[in-house]
Amino acid sequence: MNNATQVLPGWGEMPTRPGLYLSLSRGRDFPQQTAKSRGFAGPKIGPLLYVQTQCGKEVTLRFASQRDAQRFFPEATLATTLLHVVKGALVYADKCYAIWDICYIAPEFCRRQ
Repeated sequence: MNNATQVLPGWGEMPTRPGLYLSLSRGRDFPQQTAKSRGFAGPKIGPLLYVQTQCGKEVTLRFASQRDAQRFFPEATLATTLLHVVKGALVYADKCYAIWDICYIAPEFCRRQ
């Protein structure tokens, strides 16, 4: 898992490339943790070709390339990866996120490198 999430585009930041992104927010350290506040923001994961949810328990991400997948999942050998939902929270990089949004970031909103 990628534990260096601080180098990834955060929830409020725009990525450098346009496309479909999974935005994570309302983070907490473990699924049973009581959300007394809004939690912490997570990264924007992408660009993606598609996002698929199966039975509300798993989320499959298909990245535009294997290189993109490895940015978020360093051990990835494919452009497709699977995330799990535990007690209503999506798990990424050993953190749990109560809210996840799928959004398209248009070229004019991308930040310049």
